[in-house]
Amino acid sequence: MIVNNVNSSTNYYSNVAATRYSNSIGYVPSVQKSDAFTPSKEAQSFSEMLNKLKGVSDVREDKVSDIQAKIAAGQYFVSAQDIAASILTNRF
Repeated sequence: MIVNNVNSSTNYYSNVAATRYSNSIGYVPSVQKSDAFTPSKEAQSFSEMLNKLKGVSDVREDKVSDIQAKIAAGQYFVSAQDIAASILTNRF
């Protein structure tokens, strides 16, 4: 078997492939997606409350100042049973 003009057949197939791919690129429609997130009213309310709570201090200044005044005056006593119960409660 004798094969002549091998280069011309490779040119033909490369041109066919290039034509197929160029045509398929033009076929893809442009797609525009718009994603949107709208939280519910409950979620908005929860978010507002959470932001307010983040702004509030964890320390209750009135209680702290009251206990500090009692300690300074020598009027603050905690029973041993209360201390032991608190330790056991927090430990277990």
